[in-house]
Amino acid sequence: MHEQVAVTLAAIVLFGVAAQYLAWRLKLPSILLLLLTGFILGPVTGMLNPDAMFGEALFPAISFAVAIILFEGGLSLKLRELKTTSGVVRSLISVGIVVTFVLATLFAALTLALPWPLAILLGAILTVTGPTVVLPLLMLIRPKGQINSILKWEGILNDPVGALLAVLLFEAIVSASLDAATTVILSGFFITLIAGTILGLAAGMLIATAQRHHWIPEFLVNTSTLAVVLGLFTASNHIQPESGLYSVTIMGIYLGNQRLVSIRNLVGFKEDLRVMLLSALFIILAARLNVEDLQQIHWGTLLFLLALILVVRPAAVWLSTLRSSLNWKEKLFLSSMAPRGIVAAAIISLFAVKLESMGFEKSEVLAPTMFFIIVGSILVYGLAARPLAKALHLSDDNPQGCIILGSNLFSITFAKILKKEGIESTIIDGRWSNIKEARMEGLNTVNANILSEAVQEKINFTGMGRFLALTSNLELNSLACIRFSDIFGLKEVFQLGEPEEREKPDQQKVPDDLSGLPLFTGKTSYAEIMKRLHHDAIIKRTPLTKDFGFDDFKRNFANRNPTPLCLIDESKKLVLFTGNKKIQPKAGQILISLIDPEIPA
Repeated sequence: MHEQVAVTLAAIVLFGVAAQYLAWRLKLPSILLLLLTGFILGPVTGMLNPDAMFGEALFPAISFAVAIILFEGGLSLKLRELKTTSGVVRSLISVGIVVTFVLATLFAALTLALPWPLAILLGAILTVTGPTVVLPLLMLIRPKGQINSILKWEGILNDPVGALLAVLLFEAIVSASLDAATTVILSGFFITLIAGTILGLAAGMLIATAQRHHWIPEFLVNTSTLAVVLGLFTASNHIQPESGLYSVTIMGIYLGNQRLVSIRNLVGFKEDLRVMLLSALFIILAARLNVEDLQQIHWGTLLFLLALILVVRPAAVWLSTLRSSLNWKEKLFLSSMAPRGIVAAAIISLFAVKLESMGFEKSEVLAPTMFFIIVGSILVYGLAARPLAKALHLSDDNPQGCIILGSNLFSITFAKILKKEGIESTIIDGRWSNIKEARMEGLNTVNANILSEAVQEKINFTGMGRFLALTSNLELNSLACIRFSDIFGLKEVFQLGEPEEREKPDQQKVPDDLSGLPLFTGKTSYAEIMKRLHHDAIIKRTPLTKDFGFDDFKRNFANRNPTPLCLIDESKKLVLFTGNKKIQPKAGQILISLIDPEIPA
């Protein structure tokens, strides 16, 4: 028995990671493949039976996992983003939730023929969109500007709000009288708001203070934080059922915005944990369905899903954004993004079991209906959102812009060349005298220390897809690349190298995993480039054709020491030359290179 459980757990992890990888390769929402995997392992083959394997520990484990996911989401919420989106977010988690609740309840009663108490409960649960689905979709679509921030804040904040609403209404439904139900709702709301805020802030301050004063050794910081998150979730739920989601979200928001200590390592740890938990959760919950559950789905269920997509979500968005500055394209895209996720599945699964045991009529319909809505909404929103974002020119899924560290003759000249080709850059430098020259050339600039905690708040990352460290300080370049690899990934951070004549012995070299990819030849240094530029070298633009290819270019400029810098194709895609990857330029691309002046005959 124990061996079978071990094999099943290993299979869940392996299949989950495989589904995530396949989704990344196919550029599909990972949730779709995870749910499909769960269906195959559960109802189709019978290989996985979560209820039998986990027993009564299943739903507490799911609750803990959701709490960790919401905490991690709270870490990513930056209060500075609320400067432009606070009104819209506030409306979406107030007006939007009310509109969704009322309309979803009405359609549930009409299309599913549910008794009013169950229709009300289902409508409350469907106010939850959830970061478990929204955040992966945003990473895939990368919408521009404030839309990304609005959807991220809404997805994370309406999870605890919607879950609390559903729990309070559930308690009211099973109460004996109207007076008792009203008392449950009002008292529960205020207890959650007050206790959740106090406990969440206190837990966040405890971790920040302990880390600042080194009360916890570095190797225990992440695990200690995880322990506090789970303890906070449990304690808050003990005070008020289901208030734990709100508390851990508040804790995450506090830690993500405080300036006492750095949370970079914590964020990385929680992101890895979130991916693992999401993979397992969706597979397990999808595997819980059986053939009898699927038979509860009928035409009314499809009509209900269509009503949620075509009527409920658009009504909630447009009524919530009546006085906002959003244009019709942004409102339309917001209307096309409301997939349901793990929180809705977990809550409905728990409530359905309790209601069935209490003899509520048609309560067996709730779980299969919710899973149909989850799968259907993810299919519709997941497959349609990306093409819609592109059609509305709101998508930024393949940004080509460059964040450049160092304002100097080379970086300014290179950024100007890229700008002429339609590729924007932002130059960062800690010295105002350096930044002033770049600004006078009409380039985007940020005057800040690249290693400061506040620098990322000053940078507009819209359209930016890579980081280039172009200073004379090799160690600073490496540190900056390490930092920005969290944002762009290791494949999109680059730095200037060290010349061959100064090459250090192996024991003094900076390891590859602690530096960016070596730019240009790999041995192209800051000193070499600046020396050539001060001796009248130029950065040349050369269109490559079938009649004049890269080999022709090298022959024609062989006596001028040509150093290829980058290629730009017809779709404005930027390809940088690096020392560790061979690139073959093609006809139709534009070659940007550094060449020395002509030698007089």
